[in-house]
Amino acid sequence: MGGYTGFGRSSWIYKQGPRKAFSKIKRRPTCNTLPTYSRQFKLKPSKDEREIYIGFGLLLVILIAFGLYYKVPEFTDCSYNRTIQNQKRIERKNRFAYDFLMNSGQSRLTSNNLIVAYSEFKLAQAIYPQDDCVNQLLIETLVALCMDDTKYCRELEVILTTSK
Repeated sequence: MGGYTGFGRSSWIYKQGPRKAFSKIKRRPTCNTLPTYSRQFKLKPSKDEREIYIGFGLLLVILIAFGLYYKVPEFTDCSYNRTIQNQKRIERKNRFAYDFLMNSGQSRLTSNNLIVAYSEFKLAQAIYPQDDCVNQLLIETLVALCMDDTKYCRELEVILTTSK
């Protein structure tokens, strides 16, 4: 049997001497030397879990589609109403400014303050360029100003040629 005593111990265990102080511990041989097998394990979800995630994902997509189906028309209606309100507000402001400029220009025209009346009619024409009333008053003011300064005559000619 050579080296085996029968009590479950190998002979190298009792052939050991006492260990010296501060010495390194030797590596002891093992009786069972198995080859090392290194396998890397990867965690993969089970098929049941994948099916649950796919189901939740599909349910989420369906809920979002229904939500969009019902909310998009409401959003577009709200956006359209807001656009209409903004256009009405801008139109009211333009109308108020136009009325103010026309009243002020007419009062300055009657008080013979022609240069200021011309500038106010010009601003009113910038707001509503196709209005006949403001164009007529602008031409009248330019005719009166043309008698004193030739610069206004050139502007009168431009207005008369573009209005035809």
